[in-house]
Amino acid sequence: MVSFFYLAGIQTLAFSDGYYVRMVYETTKNETFMRSEEVYESGDTKIVTVSIPESFTWVKVKNQWYIGDGTTLYRTYPIKDLLDIATEYVKANHLDISKDGTYKFSTETFTLEISTISGEIVRIVRKVGDVVTTMYINKFSKQFDIKSILSRYNLVNKMTIPEEFFKVFNLFLWMNVTEKEGMIKCSGYDMEGKALELEINKSNGDLKVNGYYLKIVKASEKTLKEIKNVLRNN
Repeated sequence: MVSFFYLAGIQTLAFSDGYYVRMVYETTKNETFMRSEEVYESGDTKIVTVSIPESFTWVKVKNQWYIGDGTTLYRTYPIKDLLDIATEYVKANHLDISKDGTYKFSTETFTLEISTISGEIVRIVRKVGDVVTTMYINKFSKQFDIKSILSRYNLVNKMTIPEEFFKVFNLFLWMNVTEKEGMIKCSGYDMEGKALELEINKSNGDLKVNGYYLKIVKASEKTLKEIKNVLRNN
């Protein structure tokens, strides 16, 4: 279901690079958490510094993510903020949010509400079950050199799983990762909003890549085909 509330007319929407300050609120039945973020983004590089309630930084460089609480950042699984989720969902599903307004998209498992002003996304609300996450985005005019900012950090890659699995991770709109007793469990949603759940281990599964197995616990028929296509040559 798609609902659109028209505010003012403008025919282009820019998913532009720049400098942002963002406030994120996550509300459940019992409490609300708040997070403050500063973001530098240019080309295929994004640097996000979280200052409240705790301090840490995560970085995306091309298709690699790093995170840490100092100047040394370690490679990790894909990190997608609400802006990433909103823009990827819109593009993957060929949706039009080119006019200023508030758009609401509903799937079987979650809803996304995207508000735009002057061709920019300024607010995103995601509801999954009884958890509501709201991001307010303020963009400021600021000159910066993304390479210079990135050079402040030492990026370390200690990941041991095959790179091919990161291509599979790209099929998630977003995912949560847990590691326990030699198993990596990835659960989330695909680009159409359907549940997607995978497990990676060294003992058994549906597909094998360089000594690791991928077990497909839950996937739509379309996403299952995409996973097999990504790993076809392995």
